[in-house]
Amino acid sequence: MKSITLSVLFALSSTAALPALAQSSTGFTQTSASTQQYSDAQLDSVLAPIALYPDTLLTHTLIAATYPLDVVAADRWRQSNKHLTPQQVDNVLANVSWDPSVKALASFTDLLNTMANDLQWLQQLGDNVLIDQSRVLDRVQVLRQHAHNTGNLVTNDYIEVETERRHTREVIYIEPRQREVVYVPYYDPHIVYGHWWHTTSPVRWRHQVSYHHHSNVFWSPSIHLSTAFFFGSVHWHNRHVVIHREPVRRYYRGSPRKRVVSKDYRRWEHNTVHRRARYSNPVVHSAPSRFEKAGVARAKHLSNKQGTINRKPSIEHALKRNQSHVRSEKPQRNNTLKQLKRDNAKSVAPVKAPKRFANRGDEIQRLPKRHVNRQHIEKTSPQNRSIARESTKPMRIERANNKPKRIERASNNRPVKREKSNRQVSRVERSVSRGNSDKH
Repeated sequence: MKSITLSVLFALSSTAALPALAQSSTGFTQTSASTQQYSDAQLDSVLAPIALYPDTLLTHTLIAATYPLDVVAADRWRQSNKHLTPQQVDNVLANVSWDPSVKALASFTDLLNTMANDLQWLQQLGDNVLIDQSRVLDRVQVLRQHAHNTGNLVTNDYIEVETERRHTREVIYIEPRQREVVYVPYYDPHIVYGHWWHTTSPVRWRHQVSYHHHSNVFWSPSIHLSTAFFFGSVHWHNRHVVIHREPVRRYYRGSPRKRVVSKDYRRWEHNTVHRRARYSNPVVHSAPSRFEKAGVARAKHLSNKQGTINRKPSIEHALKRNQSHVRSEKPQRNNTLKQLKRDNAKSVAPVKAPKRFANRGDEIQRLPKRHVNRQHIEKTSPQNRSIARESTKPMRIERANNKPKRIERASNNRPVKREKSNRQVSRVERSVSRGNSDKH
């Protein structure tokens, strides 16, 4: 008995100690994760599928990765509205409260869907951008240099590649060959970059079957974009992302290395209030004074936003406005079918009854004479056929003194009047009575 009680007490003490042990282990993992930074191998693996993007598309991808909730929301909306053109997408999302870079990627359906489906990759990319932009852009240039050395990164029908060397650093610029058209490249990192130099395997994205293959790269169909898409770029010499201060009104035709030198561009800054999601431990550890207080600032912003009256319209309102605009420009197929049905119904409308029968609810409306068929009436009459035949036969009345028999035929359209037949019968009875009196 004592052994049983001792074993029970030992079990209870061990179970009571388990939560404390779990808390200590979780605290250890959190501290280790907070001090851990992404290595070059991990960062190169994350940047492998997007390092060869044109600079503007790369800029929007890096910025959008810092707002993962906007990326997921944009992908869900885009999957249900694939029929919209890039111009219609811009009109719908003009007043939506997503980040401008996320709205710029809404026209790239496949790219946005890939980013939203791989949330681990999206978080790792966003964390590295928030921790250190210059390091991310350095690794992008390293990957581009490898692709350029293997001969897979050259000017072709889809992109324009330009190199520049300053001091001991070489910069590779990538721009669309046609400024208003953008092609998204998909490739195998083991082939494009040559022999992969890390033990960590690079991330590889799959492409659609319809993509065009050229120089070991699969290119997506052309996406025609407006000037508003080209508001972001990279200041490669200073190693940070820049955005245009005002909306872009025209396409830039000059050299990409001179584009960001003007005062129209300013350095991009991450908006901690707009993120609406928690930051990972490495991000908080990199700048505690900035990211730890982001939750408090976000709560204050939401409380102030609820008190305001003028709010930005939601995406549903913007979509409804765009749909009404599309209907006014081009009628849809359903409206055309409804109009045809209305026209057919008007052409097959029933003939109105004559005015003389308009107020007669109890009487049966008579058809025109040309539609009357006696045999058809006999067959379809609800009364007994024998009665109907007798009513249609001529009525014969015999008179005395061998006078010719007068036959009264029933009219086809109306029955014989009863008053007239009664008068004739009375005349016959008189003549018969006179004849009998003469005999006597």
